[in-house]
Amino acid sequence: MLELKYEYFTNTWPGRIKLAELVLGLLCMMCAAPAYYDTQHWFLLVVVVAFLGTIFFSLYYLCLAEPLNKLAVNWVMAEFWFTAGSTFFYFTAFLAQLVDFAPFANEDYQYWIDAQITAGVFGLLNDIMYGIGSY
Repeated sequence: MLELKYEYFTNTWPGRIKLAELVLGLLCMMCAAPAYYDTQHWFLLVVVVAFLGTIFFSLYYLCLAEPLNKLAVNWVMAEFWFTAGSTFFYFTAFLAQLVDFAPFANEDYQYWIDAQITAGVFGLLNDIMYGIGSY
């Protein structure tokens, strides 16, 4: 029987940071999709992999800690390295997104270009959240 331990997300800072990472990741995906260019593909790859990993570690703290602790894996160290790697890859992804789309101006597709720039800004904010999470 699994027990839900939702107190982790309401009473601790790491839980709140994970929730912020998930919300910002969703906003990144909503603004950047669908991908047409290489930088968008890279950005969405980083966002989706980081989002899925964050969901896994959120589920770990929510209900899977006891069953998974039976394995010989240091989950705290795995989470640290995942978060540190996500911080680095988010940095490369949001930087590529902003560098590629910030100088564009096109009257017909300006709404799409603005959405890509917004996705890059949300990526910057999520990079900060992952940096705080790895600290």
